[in-house]
Amino acid sequence: MAATTTDGDTAVGPVPFTDICGAMPLPSAATPRPSDLRQWVRCFQGTWVPEYHVPGIVAFRESLAPRRGDVDLVTPPKCGTTWLKALAFASMARGAHPPGGAGHPLRRLNPYDCVPFMEMLFAAGCGVKMDALPSPRLMATHMQHSVLPASVTRNPGCKIIYMCRDPKDMIVSMFHFARKLAPDISFADEFEAACEGTNISGPIWDHLLGYEEMLSDPVEGVRKLARFVGQPFSPAEEEAGAATDVARLCSFDTLSSLEINRPAAAARCTSGQGRRANHMTPDMAWHLDGIIQEKLRGSGLSFV
Repeated sequence: MAATTTDGDTAVGPVPFTDICGAMPLPSAATPRPSDLRQWVRCFQGTWVPEYHVPGIVAFRESLAPRRGDVDLVTPPKCGTTWLKALAFASMARGAHPPGGAGHPLRRLNPYDCVPFMEMLFAAGCGVKMDALPSPRLMATHMQHSVLPASVTRNPGCKIIYMCRDPKDMIVSMFHFARKLAPDISFADEFEAACEGTNISGPIWDHLLGYEEMLSDPVEGVRKLARFVGQPFSPAEEEAGAATDVARLCSFDTLSSLEINRPAAAARCTSGQGRRANHMTPDMAWHLDGIIQEKLRGSGLSFV
C-alpha cells in the first residue's frame, strides 16, 4: 500500500508518522499525577497500566485493523523504547533512506515522531490515522503480549518485536522517571512495587531481543531485527557496512546529540547501565533475582 506524504510524494512504508499524519497527540496537561504512583495505575487484563492509558488500550484492541507486514514494537517502559524505534525504522526504511545519508528522517525527527505510540494515539481518538500509513507499518506499545488484540497476536502476517531489560536496571531507570511525576516517591516504593508485580507494565516476569544483548553487539542485533521482519541485509549491503551504519545512526551518542532530541535526551536517550549500585543494595538485588528466577523457572530464560 502506498500513501502520500505532506510534501505530495508517494511513499512506501515505513515512513515517519508525522510526515503522513501530522504531529503525534500529546497527553493532556490536566492528567492527574498523584504523589503516590500506585494511585494512578490500574490492573487491566493482568497487567498494571497508567489509568490514562486504559481508554487508548481499549480503543486499540477494538478498532485497529491489522495488515500483513505490520511490525509491533513491544517494550516495557524504560527498556530501550526510543532506541528500538530508531533501530527498527532505520533498518526497515534503509531502501528509501540510506542510514548514512545526511537527510535521514532520524536526523530531523525524534524516533517518537517516526513510530507512533498506540496507547496515546488511540486515547486521543486518532487511531484512524493508522489507515493512512503505507505498508509495512511500524507501531509501538508498552502493552504486554496478553493485552495485545488477538487480531495481532494470532495474525501470521504481523510481526512482534519484543525487547526487555535486566529488571534491576529497569527499576532504577523507572525510579528516576517516576520522580519527575511524583517527586516524593522513594526507591523502596518502586522496588516493592516491582517485587509485587504492581509496577507500571508489571509484572516484570510476564514480559519476555534482550536490551543487554543489543548493547553488547548492536550491529548483530540490527541484522537479527532485519531478518525477522523479512528484510535481511544483502551481501552488497553488508559489504557497504549498512548494518553498521544503522547501529551508528541509532546509537545513544548520535540520537542524544541531534538538536531535535535534546529536550528529551536526559529522559530517553541513556542506557542507564551502572546506576543500579547507587540505589539498590546487594540484598535487594539478590531478593529480586530470586523472584525472577522462580517466575521464569522452566522457561529457558534468564536475566542473571
